[in-house]
Amino acid sequence: MRGMEVHLNREKLCTAGIGRNAVLNAIIDVVGRKEDYHMMIRVGGLENNEFLIWSKRNLRVGDEIKICIVEADSIDAPVERKPNVHSAP
Repeated sequence: MRGMEVHLNREKLCTAGIGRNAVLNAIIDVVGRKEDYHMMIRVGGLENNEFLIWSKRNLRVGDEIKICIVEADSIDAPVERKPNVHSAP
């Protein structure tokens, strides 16, 4: 299965993966707020009409993120699953 091995500051966050007809993503958000910024990395996807989350972590200035694309025999279990309630019938 195709996937991503994601590290934050040399610490492995997860190995996330999906089968065919699915979506896998790593999203980095930097949101400017009136008083500061909010920064986060999320590793997730959509498979079998379910939203999956492997990792959500806050970020700081100077953090280093490494993402390796892998072919994996096994992946980490998602820490969160939510049904896609907005899917077409």
